[in-house]
Amino acid sequence: MKKFSLLLAVAVLSMSLASCGGDEGTTTDTSAATGDTTAAEEVTTAAPETTEEVTTAEPEPEYEEVFTPSYIDNFDDPDNTNWKANAQMTDFAVADGYLTTTSTGGDPSIANKNDFDLNCDEIDVIVVKFLNGTPSDATQIFFTTDTTTGFCEEASYKDVLWNTDIDCSDPAAAAEDDWDTMYYYVGDNDLWTGTLKDVRIDLSNGEGQFVVDYIAFGTVEMVEVTAE
Repeated sequence: MKKFSLLLAVAVLSMSLASCGGDEGTTTDTSAATGDTTAAEEVTTAAPETTEEVTTAEPEPEYEEVFTPSYIDNFDDPDNTNWKANAQMTDFAVADGYLTTTSTGGDPSIANKNDFDLNCDEIDVIVVKFLNGTPSDATQIFFTTDTTTGFCEEASYKDVLWNTDIDCSDPAAAAEDDWDTMYYYVGDNDLWTGTLKDVRIDLSNGEGQFVVDYIAFGTVEMVEVTAE
């Protein structure tokens, strides 16, 4: 009986070992297959070619300032000029298309003989082209209207000249760079309204000669430059 029990135990143990060994023998390694499947599924799709639309930006328009005079004195007619020496000026003359004069002090000026009686709304700028034979680079222009009487700082415009100590003896031979063309923009002054009466021009604040080529009043307009 004991022998049979022992044999039965050995048999059961053998069956258990065989069962374990069988599981090991039939185990399938699927890692490689899984890896292969992943590699197969991992498909790289190239991006489709795209054609970018190249747009050329339109060039920015260019503008230039166009001056249209409503009044101009080129000093071609000495008898019809409306300008005179106002203060600290001598040798005042109009001839050969120029106004010439000499400053004798630190506050020289020229002014109009008769009222202009021009509409301030129709004047944007006063333009003066001249040679400055003095050492001063300061310039100022004053005005009066039917509502603002008497020259004063409030009714004036100041600017700085490019050139000083220019030889004024022969204006016809002066280089273009020797001339100062001053633009006194008048529209930003609240007193510039109504009817323009008088204008006083301090060409500089020094002693020496001046030659004026022209004095003009007028409007300015920004006009687009057209391609040629």
